Amino acid sequence: MNDDLYSDHHWRSLFETVYTHEGGGRWLVDELLRWLRKHPAHVAEVREAGRPESHLIALGKPPPKGYSPLQRLYAVSRILDLLIMNYQETSPDDARPIPDALFPATEVYPVFCDALGATRITRRGFHPFFHEIVEVRQADDLDEPPSIVEERWPGYLIGSMLLMRAGVVVTAGARHLVAGVADRSTLYWTYRRRSRPYCDLSHDWGSNSQWATDFRRDYLVDGRLHYNVEAALRPEDHRLEEDLDPASMIEIVRHRCSTVIDHGRDLYPYHHHHVETAPAD
Repeated sequence: MNDDLYSDHHWRSLFETVYTHEGGGRWLVDELLRWLRKHPAHVAEVREAGRPESHLIALGKPPPKGYSPLQRLYAVSRILDLLIMNYQETSPDDARPIPDALFPATEVYPVFCDALGATRITRRGFHPFFHEIVEVRQADDLDEPPSIVEERWPGYLIGSMLLMRAGVVVTAGARHLVAGVADRSTLYWTYRRRSRPYCDLSHDWGSNSQWATDFRRDYLVDGRLHYNVEAALRPEDHRLEEDLDPASMIEIVRHRCSTVIDHGRDLYPYHHHHVETAPAD
């Protein structure tokens, strides 16, 4: 394969390598690094998307042939979702549990992110921009704010763009996060998780059509957090009756899931965006 960014193959070929791999962790690490060395233009495109000014540039228009930059970034996110599988526990409600041995070894994920040029998220305080809730341990005090007690997998930024949130266990009062809701409700903009329901716009499409899905871009720029920037850069009048009140929809956009009341798995939050001040830490 050449390094044509407009090829139909692009990152999808690497996803399929990860998905079907039968070697050990060292074998897969070598395959990933070899692929990245062979396709520097693909790596450069991801890094370009991470530049701070890229949050002001729409990336979703597809070329006459192949996939758009957003669709190629979506394929990268699907690779990442596979690479974090072995950091997760299978839900007891999962009707089709998958053995750990079929997923990549945990050491593969940080090596891949490092090779892309990503920076690990080191924020100590919980924030939904940087952290995905894996488990809520309910505090006795209803008003106790969320705090991190354990990191299950690391998160990464590439430049100013969020690549993957860190998976964390938190303790929190029920007025902030409810156990069984914040950690078990549908996780939107997500290709796959083992421990909870998930949903993105690729689901229910065919084997080829599903790859024409856009990546959600979030940025930390000049002390501001920009969530789902494409919704602001390419506003569309969907003329749809809103599923939720504005505050509840912002909750979904920020956390990518319900937090206190489960709003269900049939929402359409994909054309909403939000901007807020970043926390000090």
